[in-house]
Parts: sequence; structure tokens; C-alpha cells
Amino acid sequence: MANENGILIFGELNKDNTIKPVVKELVTKARSLKEKIWNQRIMVCIVGPRINYNNIVHELGRCGADEVVIVCDNRLTEYDSNYTPELFTQIAQKYPPRIILIGATTNGKEVASYTATKLETGLTADCTNLDIGENNLLLSTRPTFGGQLTADILCRTFPQMATVQENTFKIEETDHFVNAIFNWIDIDKIEKKIEIIKAKEKINHSRDLSTSKIIIAGGKGACKDNGFALIYQLAQKMNAAVGGSREAYEHGYITKSQQIGQTGKTVTPELYIAVGISGANQHLTSIKNSGKIIAINKDRNAPIFKQADIGIVGDLFEVLPNLIEKFDIVNKEENNE
Repeated sequence: MANENGILIFGELNKDNTIKPVVKELVTKARSLKEKIWNQRIMVCIVGPRINYNNIVHELGRCGADEVVIVCDNRLTEYDSNYTPELFTQIAQKYPPRIILIGATTNGKEVASYTATKLETGLTADCTNLDIGENNLLLSTRPTFGGQLTADILCRTFPQMATVQENTFKIEETDHFVNAIFNWIDIDKIEKKIEIIKAKEKINHSRDLSTSKIIIAGGKGACKDNGFALIYQLAQKMNAAVGGSREAYEHGYITKSQQIGQTGKTVTPELYIAVGISGANQHLTSIKNSGKIIAINKDRNAPIFKQADIGIVGDLFEVLPNLIEKFDIVNKEENNE
């Protein structure tokens, strides 16, 4: 039987203890969902250190959160696989929700799978849209069959759970009162199964895809010769971030953090340049909210052209050097003025 205590969202924090944008995206989307299921309350659960959460609470309130439940301990200065998933699950058990929404980040996926297992419920992963379907059940949309199709999935177990890709929904603010609730949970009673011996941050020399206004992404067509070398050269000229498709990641041309698509990131730059990307549905879904899309592909029938604002039919090994040369000429002229 469904529990009617609202929508619970995992309030994941960044390393600097600010709230991740995907949390505010989910709160915004939850506002439209709750109107369809008897105006249920939106609750965000934050697991973190003992700090001042006033600004975060107000941020979430402006997005539409009704309550922010905070579980804090000085040992939770960073995400901890031993504690964070279990603490979030305990809150889900204390305030049983109808729906649980979690950002499809690395940590969010771990929390989601742990919580779903403990609560013995279903989980729809990497969603690109959410709605309320028949019998007031959560309707989750996600890519399937390698991104060739999208599937609408009704969750018939409770709580209904879904993870959602970052940059999927637009953040919209509203004038809304929010209530903060602090919960004390003795984490000493939680069994510690994982011990981190040493942590080393991987250095990524590319700009952050989530904050870059311009992204140049390479696909299968760029995975040969000096394809990505040209992409990086052009990106440097344009102050752009470099991304790529699943093929580019699997061939070692980009890191996981640079992958765009169903199993990578959803991006929303002002300008997206797709180089040698055919345009499978899983990729198109992940770039649909970009401002402008420019596609470069020698196959004039490539699906990417249907979504592109500007299409260049040509060999990227001819097009990119010409673009780089044009930028060099423009920069030289500007320096001489």
C-alpha cells in the first residue's frame, strides 16, 4: 500500500559543502509532481558535517522544498560509503515517502541502490524525465536499447524510486517557506565495512562540462589519427570544454567525467559543437537543452543534423584545421589593433 508522506530527495553536497545543483533541479521538478498527487510535501535529506546550513535551507526553500531534514556529524566532512547511504535510508524509514528522487551522480547512485535494497523496492536509473502516470504512479522516462529508444516505466512498488541525470531539469525559484529539522543518529552503531587507505584525486585537464558555456565533443569519427588533438586545439582557441561520446571514452580519448550521454553526463552549454558524433538517441537526449548545437559530420544523413541549429557536412580532418586557422587569423588581427 502506498505511503502518503510526500517526496524525499537526497540532498547531496559538494566538497565545499554547498548543495549540488541537481538537488535543486529535483526539488523544482517535484513541485510539478506533487500537484498531481494531492499536493504532497517535498522533503530534502542532507547528510553532512556540523556546519551552518541556513543558506542551503533557504536555497532549497526558494526552489520549493517544504522541509529539510539534516543529519550531521563531524565525521561526515566528506561522503562516506559506510555512513551516508545508511543514514539516508534511516531517514526514509523514519519519514516514509511515497517517492524518493536522487541525482544520478557517482555517490547518488550508490545511495539509491543501497536504499532500494534495504527498503525492498524498485529503482529506475538514469532518468531523463519524470511524471505521474496511471493510478498516480511515478512515471520515469529513461533511454533503453543502447539509447536507440526511450522507455516510460511505471513504478508499482513503494516507495517509488528514481535517479535522474544532472542538468535534466531547469531550476526555478519561488517564494516558499521551508522548515529545517535536525535529526541525531548515533553513527557509532553503524557497522563500518569499508576503510579508505588512501585517496588520490584524478587530475582532469579539461574544463568542467557542467559549468562551461561552450563544449566541443568528439564521437566515433574523431577516434582516429589526430582527431581529438584537433578538438583540443579548437577548444583552447574557444575557451571551451572537451567532451565526448561513449565510444570516445571506451577508446581512451576522454575520461569518464568528460563522457556525455546515457551513461555519462547531461549538459546544457550555450554552444555545443558535435564533431564526428552520429547522434544516437541517448546522446541527443543528453544535449537537448543546449542553447545552440553545431554538428560536423561527413554523413549528411546522420541523426545529429535533425537536432542541430547549424550542420556542416564535411570531413572533420578538413573542417577543424580550417576553423583553427580562422581563429588564429582573428586573434592575430585583434592583437595588432
